[in-house]
Amino acid sequence: MNKNLKRAVVLGMAAITLLTGVPATPVLAAEKTPVHTSVQSTGKGDSQKITVKVTLDKTTVTDGRVAVEYDPSVLELKSDSEGIKFSDVDVNKSYVDGDSKGVAYAFVGDAPKAVSGTLMTVQFAVKAGLDAQETKIGTKVYGINNEDEAVVEETLLEDAVEVGRPQLKKPTINSVSQTLLGVYVKWTKDANADGYVVYRSTSKNGKYTKIATVSGLSSYYDILVSNNKTYYYKVVSYQGSGKNRVYSEESAPVSIKVKKFFGLFS
Repeated sequence: MNKNLKRAVVLGMAAITLLTGVPATPVLAAEKTPVHTSVQSTGKGDSQKITVKVTLDKTTVTDGRVAVEYDPSVLELKSDSEGIKFSDVDVNKSYVDGDSKGVAYAFVGDAPKAVSGTLMTVQFAVKAGLDAQETKIGTKVYGINNEDEAVVEETLLEDAVEVGRPQLKKPTINSVSQTLLGVYVKWTKDANADGYVVYRSTSKNGKYTKIATVSGLSSYYDILVSNNKTYYYKVVSYQGSGKNRVYSEESAPVSIKVKKFFGLFS
């Protein structure tokens, strides 16, 4: 094929919006040398970010077409960048293949080039309010070539990643005790919780009033208590913020009768 025509065909691949999937067999990234993928997850809940890197072992190439695909009902594309430099490149952020969206990247060099390192990096945000689930990110290699020799034939590399909000556990109050600072309420910490809301009532089945919202702690000092009164406490954990905040079930109530406060009451 004429080099200029081949260049146009390769670069045009990135701009194509496919209406049907291209047949490919999923494989483990580590098994398809020299292409590898890695997925990193940071943050949690509505702040979770997913970063996908496509890398090449040292190899000689002239051109190629690669697309990173994702489920748009789960992830939102935030950014992409290309690492290894080639003479001509084309990036399509509106790539569609069946139900998947993605970022397609086509590249062409003027001559065979020995390369290694990061080919492309794509970052996603996890959509707000999602329950915990697994989503798959596909790296579709349409072909990576060295002139007329196929370095990597058409294939699909899949990575699975856990996203969304893990289900909150029902809190358990471990102890309610009296100290010189007031009533000390302590509960079991949930690694999936962003914070806790503490409620109090003067009767077990009465109306509970919110007395505190805490984050980063699994305890609370209630100093606004009176001598010779019995108080009941409940704790609820939460994830997220604003309208996207979700709450756990309430803990079982735990009571204490205040007999001495600040050392002044008997």
